[in-house]
Amino acid sequence: MEKRRLTSRTSRREFLKKAGIGSAALAALPALGELLATPVLASDRISFNLVAAGGMGTERVILAGDGLMTNSEATGGGTFIHFDVSTGVPVVIATGVWKAGRLHSFNTVGTPLGLGTSGIADMDIDLIPANNQRVGARLKIYCDLPGPGRFTGGAEGFVLTVDGKTFTQIGVGATLFTIGAPS
Repeated sequence: MEKRRLTSRTSRREFLKKAGIGSAALAALPALGELLATPVLASDRISFNLVAAGGMGTERVILAGDGLMTNSEATGGGTFIHFDVSTGVPVVIATGVWKAGRLHSFNTVGTPLGLGTSGIADMDIDLIPANNQRVGARLKIYCDLPGPGRFTGGAEGFVLTVDGKTFTQIGVGATLFTIGAPS
């Protein structure tokens, strides 16, 4: 009885081509995994969102913006409008953007509500009006979520101190602190 060796009809070239494609696909898996991965929530990051108005006498400031807070720094910013209502018709004093800077403190109040939390953030910001002359300011953001034990003691919104003037929350403000902002 004659022994026959089993042979494949695949040539060496075809084999190497298929192996190369397989290797390339295998090498692409980590990148594909990062692309398809859901962002991980980082517990050391808190995001903030703010849309509110403050007043002092006949002057008003509207702030809108968002950003991220870590241990000692706040990043982000938004827009502002500073105007006077003494004549009954709003007259713009300054308008531009604001940028968050040093975070003095962030304190949560009560228990979280889902990913949201009540709290008070205290940070330095720069107001940058259209004339591009930066003005340093101090911003406190207050967020009160519904439910017992979640009241900060301040009005939902902000207190802004700039050039010796303190603008306190007027009307309804909307703020939100979110625990574990995407990294």
